[in-house]
Amino acid sequence: MELTNFFTHDERLEKNGLVAAIDVGSNAMRLGIAAYDKDGVAQLIQRYREPVRLGHDAFTSGTISPQTMHDAVQAFQQFQRIIKQYHIDTYRAVATSAMRDARNGMQLIQRIHQETDISLELISGEEEARLIHYSIARRVNLHHQFVLLVDMGGGSVEVTLCDNGEVISAQSFKLGTVRLLEILGESSNFNTLLSEYMDGVRNKLKEQIGSKKASLCIATGGNAGALGSLIHQYFNGKSSTFITDKQLKNLIVHLEGLSLEERMHNLNLRPDRADVILPAAIVFHEIMKLAKVKDMLIPEASLLDGVLLDMMDTETDTRHSQRKNLLAIAQNMGKRFHIDRHYGKLVARLALSIFDQSQALHHLDKQDRLLLEIAARIHEIGMYVRVGGHHHHAAYLISASSLLGLSDKDKSVLAQTVRYQRKAFPDKSHADFTQLSQDNQQRVKYLSSFLRLGIALNKDRRHRVYHIQVELSNKDFKLYIQGKGDLLLECWSANKVTEYIQLIFDLTLSVETIKPPC
Repeated sequence: MELTNFFTHDERLEKNGLVAAIDVGSNAMRLGIAAYDKDGVAQLIQRYREPVRLGHDAFTSGTISPQTMHDAVQAFQQFQRIIKQYHIDTYRAVATSAMRDARNGMQLIQRIHQETDISLELISGEEEARLIHYSIARRVNLHHQFVLLVDMGGGSVEVTLCDNGEVISAQSFKLGTVRLLEILGESSNFNTLLSEYMDGVRNKLKEQIGSKKASLCIATGGNAGALGSLIHQYFNGKSSTFITDKQLKNLIVHLEGLSLEERMHNLNLRPDRADVILPAAIVFHEIMKLAKVKDMLIPEASLLDGVLLDMMDTETDTRHSQRKNLLAIAQNMGKRFHIDRHYGKLVARLALSIFDQSQALHHLDKQDRLLLEIAARIHEIGMYVRVGGHHHHAAYLISASSLLGLSDKDKSVLAQTVRYQRKAFPDKSHADFTQLSQDNQQRVKYLSSFLRLGIALNKDRRHRVYHIQVELSNKDFKLYIQGKGDLLLECWSANKVTEYIQLIFDLTLSVETIKPPC
């Protein structure tokens, strides 16, 4: 086990509560311990690393071998001893690409829990990208620039576009270094094979990056740090945290001329870094070329750091960050699918007003409110595919999109909420709906009700309703609306949602206008 100690004494540990995070990657497992410094800023104080390469099994046979399972459990037992040694009660363990791909990944998760009492969470590529962005945003000023964030792990590469500090798109690609090494091997024509292998993702990368030119590429992950150190130490780089595309190209040429043993001996690389450093350099350089970016920044940021920061920040901070990112992604989707974003924003305002005033009826939380807001803003994206049945197309597009910070369950709830914006009611014959749990089915029913009302109250995009008053009783769901003109069309349209409200809430809907005060 490798240990990095950031502070020389533990006086700070006695004054501040500690938290721990475990990152189970494809190339290694890491434990990080963090505390608040004297200024109240979260700081990583110790890091441990166990060289357990899950990706070797996951990306070849698709199954984690008994020996690798044994090694993984031993690593967690060591992590457990350290956590107990520091009397840490708050921790989170996450697993990424290799565990997602392995057929027996859940078996390993269960075994780790049985033998160490540590719950290992399998996170999506979107959640991985969110946590990495969270770390970078705390270490680098992302405002007033358009940047490309690239996190390279052993199993996948997360590419995130960030505009003025906010994420506008994120996508995960199966281009991790261990995966590439296991699939392509270390043959003499490795570069050619890798270039052909990347053909399948080049168009997706180009589509994601688009025509807008990024000012900078920000790279994270152990390989990015190693590349920065190599260029700084051996190739006259000015800094280990800032390199150019030309320096990276020169390093690739040099690495190609070295054997594995020479990389370890001449460049002082660990065996499990020496074998993956070349594919890492090639993939980073290819992404920089596609994005037409000349410079790469390598900050002290990582998934592990992001998990720790996410745990130590207040719920208000993390929820605010999540909302900003999701709204930026929703806005970008609106641009991409050419919808009327002003209309969607007004529908969201109406739907949220009803949601807020009906809290005693539905008891949904802030996360549900956010899902309703996103649903209202992007409910028309299906029209890009086809106007007929656009609610079905919208649900599919949401399911296929990367939505940073949303769990798979929440993404499914969002997709089904948009699916039921019109036409059919939720039914047991609808496969995507019935796959949801009972609780999530109920969330969809409630949220889609408010979405339908928000859409109805902005009938024909007249933007006339500016105030809604909700009155609830044991039998009635009454809406009193105020706005420009007689609002007869809006009342008629909203009253058409009566049957849906009756089904979902067992209440009778009525919609009336009220005159503004003199």
